Amino acid sequence: MKTSIAALLFVSCSLFSFTVNNSESNDVIVWNEYRPLTWEDFQGKRTEDAAGDAGTVVQIKAKPYMVKDEVRYDVSAVFVKNKSWADAHTKELLAHEQLHFDIAELYARKIRQTIAELSAAGEDDVKVYNRAIQKLLHESNEIDIQYDLETLHGAMLDKQAEWTKNVRAGLKSLVQYKKHRQVVSADK
Repeated sequence: MKTSIAALLFVSCSLFSFTVNNSESNDVIVWNEYRPLTWEDFQGKRTEDAAGDAGTVVQIKAKPYMVKDEVRYDVSAVFVKNKSWADAHTKELLAHEQLHFDIAELYARKIRQTIAELSAAGEDDVKVYNRAIQKLLHESNEIDIQYDLETLHGAMLDKQAEWTKNVRAGLKSLVQYKKHRQVVSADK
């Protein structure tokens, strides 16, 4: 996929609102199947307009970068600790908030899948990638709202169980698009 630096800058600016400015730090948790959320992760304060007993802020980062003449993307689902808050601390509520994070990861995988499919098809227009990513980010926001409405923020346990089952099935079906980290060791 060939592009110019100007086109790459366009993608960076247009996706800015969907990214977290700070890289991995003490303020964010990158989604990891082995690291579920705990109540200690909710370090923010309730806002005046907030509803419910907890608020989870998750974001999907889709950061473009260049490798030779190719644009690639680093896509991550992150939980923002200093903006997420909780007044109640039940096991059921934590499971509901965790699923918000899992939905973000599901859509991060859908974005990675779309990027891979466009690349395999030989697409080299960064704007096409950008539109596809933005469409999935918009869909992710709509699904997140639907999740809260259908489960009444986790209060309807049967609907919560249904959503949990469906999101887990979605994550499993897209396991090949899970973010893989490569560990480089200095040991030889």
